Amino acid sequence: MDAAGLVLKTEKHTQRVPRSDRSGEVIEPLISTQWFIKMDGMAQKGLDAVRTGQTKILPERFEKVYFNWLENIQDWCVSRQLWWGHRIPVWYVEGVDAADLAPGKGAKDGAKARQTFFVARNEAEAREKAEAVYGEGVQLRQDEDVLDTWFSSGLWPFATVGWPADNEEAKAELNKFYPSAVMET
Repeated sequence: MDAAGLVLKTEKHTQRVPRSDRSGEVIEPLISTQWFIKMDGMAQKGLDAVRTGQTKILPERFEKVYFNWLENIQDWCVSRQLWWGHRIPVWYVEGVDAADLAPGKGAKDGAKARQTFFVARNEAEAREKAEAVYGEGVQLRQDEDVLDTWFSSGLWPFATVGWPADNEEAKAELNKFYPSAVMET
């Protein structure tokens, strides 16, 4: 660049390089796809429940903190790149590049051709959704990320008693061992 006359100036710059507390290795940023949960709707339900008296916060002085938090809520990044936990319930269609998809090209329904991932409760449901768009034999791959600790810990009591319950016996067991009428923190 010097030879071409493109350099305006050269000056020394000290850069702080982040290092791992445990190993001392350099931490290099890696941009990756993350999953977020839109919080507006859930926050509004929580606000409404307290305002209508359906949910009580005791002592009442903490309502102000609760309202402030939910009225200023941000979308929640739930992706974590860990080896353990509840997997993100998203399945990608293998061998499909979103940029190559045009309406009617490579899919049964041109309007849905741009969908390259499916959110579902399990692989069978994801496959059903994917086959409705791409036809039989579609190859799926589940997202490798897991849900963050807070989100995952909220699922834990339900997951241990067979949630989502699809029969009355399982629902009765869930209600017996995790009634969820009172939350104490």
